[in-house]
Amino acid sequence: MTYVMGIDLGTSSTKTMIMDETGKSVGIGHGSYGISIPKMSYAEQDPLEWWSAVKASIASAMQEAGLAGDDIAGISFSGQMHGTVALDAQKQLVCPAIIHLDQRSGVELTKMRFLAGNLMQEELLNQPSAGMIISTVYWMKTHQKETYDKIRYVMSPKDYIRFRLCGEIGTECTDAGAALAFSVKHREWCRELFRRLEIKDDIWAPVHESFEIAGTVSGEAAKETGLSTKTAVIYGAGDSMAALTGNGVVEKGVMACNIGTSSQLAVVVDRPIFDPKLRIQTWCHTMPERWVVQSGCLNGGSTLSWLRNNILNNNLPFRELDAEAGSTPAGGEGLYFIPYLTGERTPFNDPDARGIYFGLGMKHQQGHIVRATMEGVMFNLKECLGILDEMKVDRSKLIASGGAARGVTWKQIQADMLDMPVYSTKVQEEACQGAAILAAVGVGLYADVKEACTATVRMSDAVTEPIAENVKIYNEKQQIFHELYFRVKDLYPRIV
Repeated sequence: MTYVMGIDLGTSSTKTMIMDETGKSVGIGHGSYGISIPKMSYAEQDPLEWWSAVKASIASAMQEAGLAGDDIAGISFSGQMHGTVALDAQKQLVCPAIIHLDQRSGVELTKMRFLAGNLMQEELLNQPSAGMIISTVYWMKTHQKETYDKIRYVMSPKDYIRFRLCGEIGTECTDAGAALAFSVKHREWCRELFRRLEIKDDIWAPVHESFEIAGTVSGEAAKETGLSTKTAVIYGAGDSMAALTGNGVVEKGVMACNIGTSSQLAVVVDRPIFDPKLRIQTWCHTMPERWVVQSGCLNGGSTLSWLRNNILNNNLPFRELDAEAGSTPAGGEGLYFIPYLTGERTPFNDPDARGIYFGLGMKHQQGHIVRATMEGVMFNLKECLGILDEMKVDRSKLIASGGAARGVTWKQIQADMLDMPVYSTKVQEEACQGAAILAAVGVGLYADVKEACTATVRMSDAVTEPIAENVKIYNEKQQIFHELYFRVKDLYPRIV
């Protein structure tokens, strides 16, 4: 039996999964770390803490699997997207990682978009947002010139972990596109953008496909991790694209609704189409002839975690909160939640936006608030669905992923809001599995990503069908959600 490893570097933790060639998980390890918020709107992490967590998770996964380093044929990666890791000429960190939740570069977005101009529609197929590499680098040039001058290489978070494993600096198309310095249309760095923004053009890593081999585990990394220097290291993918791959979402027309820390609606397309108003994103997928049209929303399951930990202040399992929400009527009896706790990127690109509970009354109890929080995330995703429909994007099947794929009420809200049957897979760690699938392709176990997904991804027998009455309720309430944002949006800059 041949084994491969998938490492998912998330926002709050890392997971490592070892998979056999049939798709079965034989070992999982975990490691965690925090987020530093030194100032309002900042969000940073220490890449050395990532590396320590990754090493711990590798050791745990190998121990659970009962395998040695020589047993692992290949390793690949999934990682939180958009964040910036900067190294100097000696390949040492020049500052903490500035991650995707960081909003400091919001002050530069108007100028950046003006300078990018036609490139946003003709090459990038997206507009710069706060927390993306191009925005962070531009902010550094303007506000932290001494740090900016030290930068020799920039990369995404998972690319730093791969660098620590094999010593090679590089990236791949999914994370390169998410840097917003990359022509998603032509799959190459957008040199004209660098010229217009007057930023360094030699700090951007060589770009490869997700399943290509970057190298092998270095001797130093082998000593630190227990892996073998014979093990191939494959480039990997950003977490959204890795999770899509792990759920087998690689064919045109298949749509995924992912609710993890953040949330996304993502549909696979076979050409680089995009929203001309640039409200949603078009990214490269893990297959060369596939792209993903995606609503990359900053707020998702994190809103429910915030509610439980900071407001309800209890340790109830999420399945119990899900059940409590399920006993409350659809629509929360007039209670709405605007879920923009960390600003928002899609569909309203507004780093100043914040959360709101609207319509609270004496009749509302905990279950109403929990359900409204879940519905708020989905109302925002339904706003995004309207954009996809404007673009006439083909959507033939809906697959739930992320933590919400395990919640009965979450899935029912998805089915009712989006008015589509909701399917799910038996995959427990979608991003890890997606990374492992890319490793399997890289070492030659499968001819391509599609073949690997067919061989390793299993669908659940359960299907959640829309409830007609709830569909009607949500259609009526969507307009209030939409109008509520626009009624308060001009107040946000006055409170932050």
